Amino acid sequence: MTRGPVEEHVADVVIVGAGPAGCATATFLAREGVDVLVVDRSTFPRDKVCGDGLTPRAVSMLRRMGVERRLRDLGYQPIHEYRVVSTWGDAVRAGVPAFGKAVGYAHVVPRKDLDLLLVDAARRAGASVWEGVRALRASEAGGMPAVEARGPDGASLRLRSRVVVAADGSRGSFSRTVTPSPHSEPYAIGMRAYMEGVEGLDRSLHFFVDRDLLPGYGWIFPSGREGGLFNVGMGLPTRALRRRPEHLRDVFDRFLGPGSLAGPYLRGARLATPPAPFPLRIGLRGGRRRQGNVLLTGDAANLIGPLSAEGISYALESGHMAALAIVRALGSGRLSELARYDSAVWKELSADFLGAYLLRQILARPWANGLMVRLLQRDAGLARGGMGVLSNTVPATWLVRPVVWRRVFTLRRLAGVVSAHEPARS
Repeated sequence: MTRGPVEEHVADVVIVGAGPAGCATATFLAREGVDVLVVDRSTFPRDKVCGDGLTPRAVSMLRRMGVERRLRDLGYQPIHEYRVVSTWGDAVRAGVPAFGKAVGYAHVVPRKDLDLLLVDAARRAGASVWEGVRALRASEAGGMPAVEARGPDGASLRLRSRVVVAADGSRGSFSRTVTPSPHSEPYAIGMRAYMEGVEGLDRSLHFFVDRDLLPGYGWIFPSGREGGLFNVGMGLPTRALRRRPEHLRDVFDRFLGPGSLAGPYLRGARLATPPAPFPLRIGLRGGRRRQGNVLLTGDAANLIGPLSAEGISYALESGHMAALAIVRALGSGRLSELARYDSAVWKELSADFLGAYLLRQILARPWANGLMVRLLQRDAGLARGGMGVLSNTVPATWLVRPVVWRRVFTLRRLAGVVSAHEPARS
């Protein structure tokens, strides 16, 4: 079989992946007048398996990109509260504080709608987005980094640029050609389905620290707009799953059943879509974010929160940080300035990720998350702070501040918490 001629195209920056990380990078670059080409193997709109939750940090970035206003135009309404059910069955509900870069509310938006709006935002800013183009591998051409790709019609493409951004997510094959890793297995794996007929829940994001899912958790997220479907899912570290004599779907089916903490709300619920798995590559320290003139962003760089396994906010933020470093490098003519991206990610996220990782280890124990929820039930301020940590709005290091511990050790609040026994499960 003979190959046809290779079509060459040149841009300042080529971005592989038109999800949140890629589109954020493209939008902020195009606003600065950079010639940007984004390629994605999918055509939009397209579904993508995800929890669909947009944390306050993610919403803040979407506002900067002009996307949140368009979400509201489509009927999506803010969600102001989170609700956590402990392994013991106690529940606490609280709003999330507006803190630093974050607004005081979340959204729930299927990726089919979200990513279409992100692609449109990138195009409105001036970026070119080519759909149906599969990036195969990174290469060099004439001393410039290049992306070898296949077009929708099967044509061979060589996309040359000064900088390449890999934003093809946890499943992406292109980013793995840039930074091959001997550890191909994701840290965790999730499964979600859309359901209808969920009853008895308010408009909060619901998290269930079910004993059967430890050290993971489950969730039920209401639709972000009237008449939509519920996003129901769970996540579990792959090591924990390997120790079980069963498959992920078996665990998921039990979570939907009457014996789980979520069971009472799902008695009359029906699957609207088949359950689908998705990988979660978590690990700021282990993730590679730069290889020469190639930057990795979002899930492709393992930028997924260790506590909640949320990645959209970090995808958007890392895209913005990558754009800032690229603009500086192109403007100065010193591509060594790209190293500022890796430094910025580490400076911005390392403390948060470390704190979240340590907190996750603690809360994986039933007594710890049980006592934590009972404590939060007794103090509205602590509850808001706790939901801020869960939503990535408040850094996990907030928990070690003296003012927090003074409130924790107030006798009035400790009464009935430390001495409480684990309630019997009905």
